[in-house]
Amino acid sequence: MKRFASKAVAVLLLAAMLFSFAGVSVYAAPSSKSAASAYKSSGHALVVKSESLTVAQRHTIQMTASVTNVSKQPKITWSSSDTSIATVDENGKVKGVAVGQVTITAKATVDGETIKGEFGINVVKRESLIKNLLEKQQILSYQYSYVDDYYYTNDKEAWQYNFGFGKIYDLASPYLLLEYDYIRIFFTYEKKDWMLQMWKGQYGMIFYGGEIGIYNRPHEDDGVNEWTFFNCPAEEDWLKMEMTLYHQDTNGKWNREFTREYDYYWWCTGFKNGHLRQEEPADELRLTGRITMKDKEMTKLVSDGLAECGLAKAKSKDKIGVDQMFVDGKDIYFCWQNISEAESTMAIKVGVGFVSSLLALPFAPLIMPYVGIFAVLVLLASLLV
Repeated sequence: MKRFASKAVAVLLLAAMLFSFAGVSVYAAPSSKSAASAYKSSGHALVVKSESLTVAQRHTIQMTASVTNVSKQPKITWSSSDTSIATVDENGKVKGVAVGQVTITAKATVDGETIKGEFGINVVKRESLIKNLLEKQQILSYQYSYVDDYYYTNDKEAWQYNFGFGKIYDLASPYLLLEYDYIRIFFTYEKKDWMLQMWKGQYGMIFYGGEIGIYNRPHEDDGVNEWTFFNCPAEEDWLKMEMTLYHQDTNGKWNREFTREYDYYWWCTGFKNGHLRQEEPADELRLTGRITMKDKEMTKLVSDGLAECGLAKAKSKDKIGVDQMFVDGKDIYFCWQNISEAESTMAIKVGVGFVSSLLALPFAPLIMPYVGIFAVLVLLASLLV
């Protein structure tokens, strides 16, 4: 009965939430719903499509394949890269076997040559209405990935892009149930003031994660304080980066939670459903990654800033220890765990931070959507299964 009541409440919340989205533009993120093979023969290509990006265990989905530029479609043969995860029959019907990722391959012979197309499928334990929705399109900039089971912001089309970031958000965050470590650096480059910041910690009651953000503004000589705001940068100022979050379990083992692939970002994020054993400092989380700068000047400015934060220089890219970094050309590789400016600002959070947070209440509608709607979606995802 409790389970039924929980689902009923979740459905009502979902209906209300979707109703509130009626005036919101929803962006359909690019997906692999249709994949043209890289293997071509005499102008032919084999295109593979699927009715879904995921399939639950013991359930099936239908895949189709067709060859371009032919008068008659040839016979298609299907195969799975791992039949212990998913199988596929001669008609392209895929059945989920075990949780994991698998590649389904379609092959055809055209003019005596074999061409093929591939499609990645995620097999999940059970389907979730919200997760399926968030995998295929973003809602208020948030999406979900069945690969590594995490949520993230689609920064390429994020509505938060319009609002930038400032120190006051971090000072007010504990009063909004956000407890995270952060390090940030400021530098002036190409007549602009820049801020690069990294976060990791507890975001509300039901998820934890990490972020990397890059912001800038026209150069000013007035310095930076709690009320200084930086803009989300123009696309030409986005940086290529990648990020991996690790979580230490009770046995001391570090487990990889998710990886954001190497790409251009201004705000690279990832969030897992769960709760840390200790919210602050969040040193049971470890953030590793790489950020590619524009040139040598920018690389030196950022690496010097990270050194001032406390990151030591590693001996090589393959041997980066905790709270160390390594510079390789324009790339800065790092491993961040224990250093945090947030730890040294607890007095501000308790005293001045409380007053500042009251003064910052008008900004709450801008802060809460970063995680508030996301938290509702995660809650619903956990109920609607």
